Amino acid sequence: MMHNLVKTGSCSIVLGKGHFNNYFPENQDKLLKITKLNNRHNEYRLTNKIREIKNYNKYYSIPDDHDIIIIDVSSPFFDHLVRLTMYDKIDIFNSQLHATYIDYAGNHDLLDTIVEMDLNFENSFWTSYKKIYNFIKFIIEGIMFLHQKKICHLDIKPENIMVNKKTTTYKIIDFGFSSKEPFTDYINDLKGTPGYFPKQYDFDKPSAWLPQIKANDLIPNSFGVIPIKADRRLVYKIDSYCLGRSLYFFKYMYDNNKIYYCFSLEKTLGIKIDNIIKTLLNYDIYNRLTITDCYKKYF
Repeated sequence: MMHNLVKTGSCSIVLGKGHFNNYFPENQDKLLKITKLNNRHNEYRLTNKIREIKNYNKYYSIPDDHDIIIIDVSSPFFDHLVRLTMYDKIDIFNSQLHATYIDYAGNHDLLDTIVEMDLNFENSFWTSYKKIYNFIKFIIEGIMFLHQKKICHLDIKPENIMVNKKTTTYKIIDFGFSSKEPFTDYINDLKGTPGYFPKQYDFDKPSAWLPQIKANDLIPNSFGVIPIKADRRLVYKIDSYCLGRSLYFFKYMYDNNKIYYCFSLEKTLGIKIDNIIKTLLNYDIYNRLTITDCYKKYF
């Protein structure tokens, strides 16, 4: 699967070696990531700080920030990228593109597995609440270790959590929105993915699996200042909320497609997962738990 992998995002393309080895040399088992860099998105900004985390490559897949290749618009590889993604909703070809190598993270993202459950009734990977609970614990650990380094991811969503079905491992990707305390760059340019970021956009249509957002993160306080600007430590709770939305979506689809068993352990874990999600989705940013406090409470 890695050989033929093509994953597109809002600002990037990830290619398996079968899609780039005619243009660039293979680098062990690594993929090639092509990124549109701008003032709002820069995945290289905090890579050195992330590498300080013990066993960082267990939790994250980050691009190499040396030997970055600038892709010329007149190059055959640029034309190859355009053809390869012509049917995808991607708009990165109007800016300078950079390419670098990145560790293989998995053959699916979490959204892929959710879609499989919903459209194909494919539930052979997510087989129990126990497996989902262990997955949640792992992802919360990964975000918690970032927070211990005073880094927020700020774009946690199913597309940014990779799943390796063969090894049953998971990795967090795409640190283009990430910021480091005191979060000045982020506070001055708030951004996030609609549907997961704690703001209800007019064009974002609520659904059963992603209901209306009622969070108060961006609602001005009595002094006319939004909470995360009044107290920048509250920025960490954006990761809590985005993860909560992702898990709500995930569990909703699982519950609607799973095969029911009469195991008391399953019922108990299901309730515990619901409580974790409820904790992360507290609409009041002041009462919402941080990722670290959530970990201490439930794991």
